[in-house]
Amino acid sequence: MTGSTSRTLVGDNTSIASDDFEQKKREYYGSQDKLQSSDQALIAHIVDKATEEKKITRIIDCRMMPLFCIFYFVDFLDRANIGNATLAGIQDDLHLSHSELSTAISAFYITYILFEVPSNIILKRTSAVMWLSLIMLLWGAMTLVMAFSKNFHSLLACRLLLGAAESGYIPGILYMMSKVYRPRDFGLRLALLLCMSSVSGIVSGPIAYGTSFLEGQRGLHGWQYLFILEGVPTICLSVVSYFYLFDDIKSVPWLTDTQKALHRECTNAPKEEVALSFKIFIKAILDWKTFFFATTYLLTVVNLTSYQIFTPTIIDGFGFPVLESQLLSAPPNVVQTISIVLGGYLADKYENKRGALMVTGFSVGAIGYMLLIILQGRWGKCLCTR
Repeated sequence: MTGSTSRTLVGDNTSIASDDFEQKKREYYGSQDKLQSSDQALIAHIVDKATEEKKITRIIDCRMMPLFCIFYFVDFLDRANIGNATLAGIQDDLHLSHSELSTAISAFYITYILFEVPSNIILKRTSAVMWLSLIMLLWGAMTLVMAFSKNFHSLLACRLLLGAAESGYIPGILYMMSKVYRPRDFGLRLALLLCMSSVSGIVSGPIAYGTSFLEGQRGLHGWQYLFILEGVPTICLSVVSYFYLFDDIKSVPWLTDTQKALHRECTNAPKEEVALSFKIFIKAILDWKTFFFATTYLLTVVNLTSYQIFTPTIIDGFGFPVLESQLLSAPPNVVQTISIVLGGYLADKYENKRGALMVTGFSVGAIGYMLLIILQGRWGKCLCTR
């Protein structure tokens, strides 16, 4: 072609003049300036969206995570205080045999297991906030009433009712968290929540130590003051839970409509809740992953529960005085708190290595238990509890 350079398109025998080619490209894509402007606008939109998502997550962190953590803290404080009460003399004061005390401690988990699924079915079909606030009120009341136990039967009844009340709380909190956090943001937040069980262990020792000095005041034993001081705040927090938690992010007053829409988009939340049916329940129960994680959790909790409840008694068995044993039960929980938060951070950072992190944690715990059996010195054994 005269006066122009030709260009041949691959797979097409038609030759198009360069000017024609550029003209067609401009027609298809728009002008070069407009194309660059469009790219810049798209990049700016992506950056703004990511920034806004982080802002929304920070708002949720500030508004809801402190409450979740405080509630989880009192949950474990109230369920494990029987261990500190044992060291404070509840067994002698109520004239309990070793088997009766063990039965009272274990009774909590009987009703906990029996009522955990029904409690969460109720939570799913009613207001989650109302239900969680109610059961927090009930277990706070049971902790308070436990201070006035007169014998084995009254203590047993309180522990059974306490287990029934607390059974649905942790799954309920996890359910609420799963609705407001993306999976990639969940690991560290879950670790912060779970470490509250260790923080409760840090605090429970000094509280028990302090209440031991109230022995005989107003005709009450030190362990009675322990239950009172830990039961009353839980009752008050149940009121806070009712007024400050929300069933759905759509109803919170501290996010704009635009932020709520973006939150729904980035969490892939469905527009409508999937109705719970018996078919879905059976499908979840029969899934092999459910059995695997349930078994893993069972083995973890067996060790963790024994550790939380009996740490003061175990340390007392090393040969330390009672009051020192109450205080020495705190340091192991400090180490556990750090480990949980670090594990959660690493789980989010290295998503494909979570299995290796779990194996590492289990291995360290197993070594610690073995050293407790092997070592002879009391300080060496005490160090292994960490």
